[in-house]
Amino acid sequence: MPQRTIRFSDTTLQRIQQAAKEKGFASTAAIIRHAVDRELSGGDGVEQRIAATLDQIQEELSRIQRIQQTQFAFVDTLAKALLTGLPEQSSASVARGRERYDRFLKSAAASMLNGSHPASRDGVEQ
Repeated sequence: MPQRTIRFSDTTLQRIQQAAKEKGFASTAAIIRHAVDRELSGGDGVEQRIAATLDQIQEELSRIQRIQQTQFAFVDTLAKALLTGLPEQSSASVARGRERYDRFLKSAAASMLNGSHPASRDGVEQ
């Protein structure tokens, strides 16, 4: 194996020697070889852990989105039934109900965008 010379400051060399003793390496050269091998083989897995964390966040966001869509569909159906199907059945009352429903949808969208909806403030819980 060819030999190379590396120069370190005194403080760095002391830190290497201390780390070699603490981690049980036979010499400072052994800990340096270990550090170089670990770096060349892809580091200590930080990138993989970050990617795994991002995948978990994406899955959680998808789950929250499905819950939100389900809740909106339920509320939408309920509101439509209430606002368009009240006892009055004249065409004028149905038109007023549809107008109220449209206002309700706009209000719901505005509250979601402004963050004033309780689920958007506190987070969605199951």
